[in-house]
Amino acid sequence: MSSDGNSKSRVDQSAGVSSLASRTLRLFGRDVTIRLEPSYWEGLEEICRREDLTVDELCDDVRERMEQQGRRTSQSGVSLANALRVFVVGYFRQAATERGHARAGHGTGRPFIATPFDTVPATSNN
Repeated sequence: MSSDGNSKSRVDQSAGVSSLASRTLRLFGRDVTIRLEPSYWEGLEEICRREDLTVDELCDDVRERMEQQGRRTSQSGVSLANALRVFVVGYFRQAATERGHARAGHGTGRPFIATPFDTVPATSNN
């Protein structure tokens, strides 16, 4: 499946941070194309490594839970891509600890350190 290298991926590099990558996953017995930012795909892959799942298995489980929640609350309309974004953020928020934040350099008034937005400011020594 997708974590075995069978997924199709396309990234528009010209769009920078907002670029999306499309992957075709095998969910609920059929092929489904999902578009997420590359950092979310990387997050899903990391979660799958930690949880010993394929990306397809994890995404299928998120889809199933999303549908169950929609039936309980009579609400729908959330896309699977958005549900996956919420899941990735929630997973890593639960895993975050003060010690981990300190190791990453967080809490020093520099919130962009160790993120995709962490850039080295241009300095001129000449």
